Amino acid sequence: MTAPTVLPPPSSPDASPFAEPGTSAGEKTRAALLRSALDLFGRKGYDATSTRDIAGAAGVNIAGIAYHFGGKAGLHRACAEAVAAFIAERLGELAVTDSAADERLDADAAAAIFEELFAAIARFMLARPEAESIARFMVREQMDPSPTFEVLYEALIRPRHERMCRLWARATGDEPTSERVVITVSALFGQIMFFRVGRATALRRLGWATIDTDNVETIVVRILVAIRATLAASRREAVAS
Repeated sequence: MTAPTVLPPPSSPDASPFAEPGTSAGEKTRAALLRSALDLFGRKGYDATSTRDIAGAAGVNIAGIAYHFGGKAGLHRACAEAVAAFIAERLGELAVTDSAADERLDADAAAAIFEELFAAIARFMLARPEAESIARFMVREQMDPSPTFEVLYEALIRPRHERMCRLWARATGDEPTSERVVITVSALFGQIMFFRVGRATALRRLGWATIDTDNVETIVVRILVAIRATLAASRREAVAS
């Protein structure tokens, strides 16, 4: 068996999820509030985070929340919109394509694209420092969904998860909407997320001080090995059924 494909790491650092888009005081205030809100909502949850907490962490007047976002709920939603836009930009290779284009791929081409996309997702989630606050925020919404979850789900999660299911289905000969495919793709995503949300356990078990670039590449290789093993088993299962 050939070695799993490993894409090169990014050559240049990404910007903050809420980088200041301009130089005006208003733009800087808005960006500061988004950064602080994302961190606090992720760490403490929506109910336990006050607008005073957010404004204090951002170093701005509390009135800025109402002015820029209409209130706490609007700021929470704006965090989700910014996260969705940021990830979509940084993982452009995961852009949602015309489903017909994916359906024209042969099995091996679909499998190769699936591997490449998973490697890119793993590098983003594990190597980028800004991914920590994003992961905290998204995990909160997964565990205790608020109306904001709909923003994340419709703008970011659903279309990209559907594409990964289409690719997996093309690679295995299965149906993209089947429970088998949806569960398999979700479980593979979980292999990446363990090293983010289960970071303390991973570090302790592996004897690592941190998950640096070299360690991320080690994780990526092992995840790709697992993907190929699961792919082979899924192909056999699809033929048998």
